[in-house]
Amino acid sequence: MLSQETIVSQIKSLLSNHPNINLDILFLYVPEFKILHELIQDDEIIQGYCMGLLEGSNEKYSAGKWIVVLTNKRFHLVRNPMMGSSFQHNIIEFTNIKKLTTKLGWFFGQIQWEQESNTIRMIQIGKKDYSFFLPSLKHFL
Repeated sequence: MLSQETIVSQIKSLLSNHPNINLDILFLYVPEFKILHELIQDDEIIQGYCMGLLEGSNEKYSAGKWIVVLTNKRFHLVRNPMMGSSFQHNIIEFTNIKKLTTKLGWFFGQIQWEQESNTIRMIQIGKKDYSFFLPSLKHFL
């Protein structure tokens, strides 16, 4: 299990070209970042993240904002509500992905992971988040 400081350091390095993003505010308003150190393994390195709503073809995902974190090993889908229930965590292994597609509309982007048993879509991704995350997906597109 990684330490919270390691997670902060990895996210800070991702944001090195975005000096207008305050890391303290990001961690305050995105509670999923606060639990990443419990979910990401020691040998994983964060390569990108974005936020949006999640839908599945065979699985139901709770309403609300989710964060997808891409590491060098897998995708982590995390939701950590500020109030109430405990966090939710789903993993998409690279080997389980049959096809990954992206789409950008006028206001929002979308990412779709096609697997053997389920298709997962992250929708309503803000344009800035989408353009920040897209370069880390080049390996899959």
